Amino acid sequence: MPASSAPSSRRVKSTAIEVFKFGGASLIDAAAVRHAIGIILTTRPTRTVTVVSALAGVTDALLAIAEAARIGDSRAVDAGVDRLHTRHRQVAEGLLSLARDRKLLLADLDAAFAELRTLAHGVASLRELTPRTRDFLVARGEQLSARLVVAGLKGGGAKAQYVEAAEIIRTDGVFGNAFPDLSVTDKLVRERLLPLVRRRIVPIVPGFVGGGVDGALVTLGRGGSDLTATVLGRSLKAQRITLWKDVPGLMTTDPRLVPSARIVPQLNVREAAELAYYGAKVLHPRALIPLAHITVPVFVRPFAEPDAPGTEISTRRTLQRYPVKALSIVRDQALVTVTGNGMLGVPGIAARTFSALQ
Repeated sequence: MPASSAPSSRRVKSTAIEVFKFGGASLIDAAAVRHAIGIILTTRPTRTVTVVSALAGVTDALLAIAEAARIGDSRAVDAGVDRLHTRHRQVAEGLLSLARDRKLLLADLDAAFAELRTLAHGVASLRELTPRTRDFLVARGEQLSARLVVAGLKGGGAKAQYVEAAEIIRTDGVFGNAFPDLSVTDKLVRERLLPLVRRRIVPIVPGFVGGGVDGALVTLGRGGSDLTATVLGRSLKAQRITLWKDVPGLMTTDPRLVPSARIVPQLNVREAAELAYYGAKVLHPRALIPLAHITVPVFVRPFAEPDAPGTEISTRRTLQRYPVKALSIVRDQALVTVTGNGMLGVPGIAARTFSALQ
């Protein structure tokens, strides 16, 4: 994947701010990270803020380490930490050409994984894994990925800075599924990120992570990096938000089930939100909530083909001749219809119906 490919459809002013988000499937190895860095660098002189997910598969691996610690399996904990440590070291070694830069990054990784191992062994000793500790463990994936991208950008001669998401995205504090307090977050994001982008520094923010009301680190739910990107785009009044994915865009239906599925070039915000809520896996179901009353377009574009237009999600309404644009499916669900004249006007009938289905 050539790092020099520039998205040709970009039409933004040089003073505008763009928000990029790179998902885990787009950050699978050193070559993929270099490709992401190439996309970021081709946006100059546009100011960019970048959100990154954990490397592909890392979140699942961290959850497995957490579960092994919960049941007291220290051997599995060590094996899991070793595998992740080796993988991140391989990415770092393939990312940086200067020995000095590699040495500094590898030292940072060594320290981060030593801390992860100590924390996991503490959980294994107690055999107790609280939601707070699970979030603290799992967030490491995004934090490590962000540090790799920062090092890669600096190695390429760019100015970049790691920004801890928990310090700028204030949430309701629900461990494992937090949602941002948008008004407070708007203020924190502008205070912290605007001075950086004005100085042509590229802020790199771990996705999926936020801070609770008491300062505790929390996660936004699986796929929450999309939500991080739209929150930052809202707060910064970005020109556009681009979600770089391993798919060509939003499709008319699941291409694994219908080979003739096509890319939908444009969707209204409400249409895209309904698709995500009802089973489309490309977009996080809550990702568009921060943009409900904000006119910031979101683009879902293919990481492997930066020149491809992908799908635009915006307040525009197009394709009037095709009122049905796409179909989504939620698996393993059944529809039960309860009818009868004896139900009319009977107090508590809804409670009785739902109790019977428990």
